[in-house]
Amino acid sequence: MTVKKRSVYLCYAMNFIAAICLTIIGPSLPRLGADFDLDLGQMGLLFTFEFVGFTAFTFFSGIIADYIGKRKTAILSLIMLTVSIFVLTLSPNFVFLGVVLVFLGGGMGVMEILSNSLLSDICDEEDKTYQIVFMQCFFGAGAVVGPILISLAYSYGVSWRSVYQVLGIALIALTVWFLLNKFPPLPAAAKIDLRGFANLISDKKFLLICLCMFLYTGAESCGWGWMAEFTESVMRFSVLESGAAVAVFWLAMTISRLIAAKLLHKVDVRTFIMGFSLSAGIICAIMGFVDNTVLTWIIIILLGFACSGIWGMILSYGAAIFKKNTGTTFATISASGGVGMSVIPALMGVTGKYVGLRWSLVFPAVSFVLIMVLFIIIPGISPKKENL
Repeated sequence: MTVKKRSVYLCYAMNFIAAICLTIIGPSLPRLGADFDLDLGQMGLLFTFEFVGFTAFTFFSGIIADYIGKRKTAILSLIMLTVSIFVLTLSPNFVFLGVVLVFLGGGMGVMEILSNSLLSDICDEEDKTYQIVFMQCFFGAGAVVGPILISLAYSYGVSWRSVYQVLGIALIALTVWFLLNKFPPLPAAAKIDLRGFANLISDKKFLLICLCMFLYTGAESCGWGWMAEFTESVMRFSVLESGAAVAVFWLAMTISRLIAAKLLHKVDVRTFIMGFSLSAGIICAIMGFVDNTVLTWIIIILLGFACSGIWGMILSYGAAIFKKNTGTTFATISASGGVGMSVIPALMGVTGKYVGLRWSLVFPAVSFVLIMVLFIIIPGISPKKENL
């Protein structure tokens, strides 16, 4: 096996584990709420804690990576994530839990975004977008396997602390693999200065991409993040069924991402994102009025299909704008998504506390529709597919 292939597979594995780290909070939310006696508003704040860390650490890690190198920065993120996972299991109260989630979210975000950035540097230009979108299938696989195994463990009475400890052991193995891996020669990143960064964030298309990522990741995280709590408390699913709901959502998204990767050379990217964003918004709105169990499963599957491919396409477009500073570019776009994940799920939780989770689905529904609106009112927001 070539050095390039081994490195690509390592990036796939990093995304797989990152997905488990990201989605574990969904099935764990009812357990954390019961253990620390939290209401819906406080449970929503757990997303805020985690994704504030995701946003802050990811943003600054991109700038650091363009200076000291992505490999060293990725190693630091793996160590921080691993330590945070184990410290989290020692949480005695809500405040301690929230502080540790900041560092956990930071390590997770840096690991995920640098795996995408490293893959972008490893792959040939004509294969870059396909690989980034295809790698999301591995992220989806982790998001399917993780909730199923986690919910299975919870259904047998395993504590959330033990579940996180097992995840920490997996992260130790991943860190060792990363340390032993030899990457192919990576392109030297230009040392971005304040003027270069100012040019980056003043670019109209780049800002629109960041806004779309804010809306998309915030809306998507409402879907998988609140799904276990929604299906348990509103639809009266069992613990195992609620975890399976999260897994089914990600399975549908993964299958759809495989299809999306194949259609990249045939379907206009702008049309693709507009259609699927509108569909996701409508589906979220409908979910708030459904009481039938079978229809709920169908809607979960359709929502997973509607969310496919958008994240990778937004990210790859950002890389196409500023190719010399992919660390900073990827990190800034991802940080925008982190802000969305910090704000929109928390708003959904606070709203759900007062009017119920059904009505709080207005936040992801509106966010999805706004993405479509941006692509309508601002011509040229999406590049032609051949430029990707």
